Amino acid sequence: MEDEISREIRDILLALALALAALYAAGSAAAYTGIDKIWAPQLALLAVALILSRTRMLDPVLRELRGVLTGFILAPFATFSAIIASLLWSTLFPQTPAARQLTLALTPSTPAEYLLYTSLTLFVVAPAEEIIFRGIVHEKLSKIMKRRFADVVSSMIFALAHLDLSRIGPTFVLGLFLAHSVDRTRSLTPAIIIHAINNAVYITLLFLSSSTFAAENLILS
Repeated sequence: MEDEISREIRDILLALALALAALYAAGSAAAYTGIDKIWAPQLALLAVALILSRTRMLDPVLRELRGVLTGFILAPFATFSAIIASLLWSTLFPQTPAARQLTLALTPSTPAEYLLYTSLTLFVVAPAEEIIFRGIVHEKLSKIMKRRFADVVSSMIFALAHLDLSRIGPTFVLGLFLAHSVDRTRSLTPAIIIHAINNAVYITLLFLSSSTFAAENLILS
């Protein structure tokens, strides 16, 4: 039993370490080469996630296309809950200057940028983060603790991994919905759908409003 717990924890730490290393390396390379410093790290994260998804770290069952309807049903509730949590959380922990810069950088200024940012968040950010945080972190935790407790712990890890105090609350709330969708369907499909829709709504709101209110209060997870 102790060996199993140790193995699962090692897998979690390894997956998180590889993800952080990919983000850091791509971010550093972008700074020197002029590549987009926002999306280059996300592409690197997707590459790591896809590699890990073909190893023993990811249960093959989770790769099956299942739970599409669950994803679309839960997505509005998850997104609305995350927005409310963001508004409430921001009264306690306003965005830091760095977080505000990131939010403004993610605000599309043209229709072309809007389509690009939305496509990237749909097909890069959501799949990459779901493979890492629900496919590996959440599932490994579920093997060594009760699943509901694993939902909470994995959601907190997901929130803390964003390295921004102003995003912890809403990201944690979103994480609970994502973990529940995987528990319910035994597939990453609904979690990817929920995550993608949440982020797409965020990008859309920024594009439509481009307001100080949106830039200060809405959170991308």
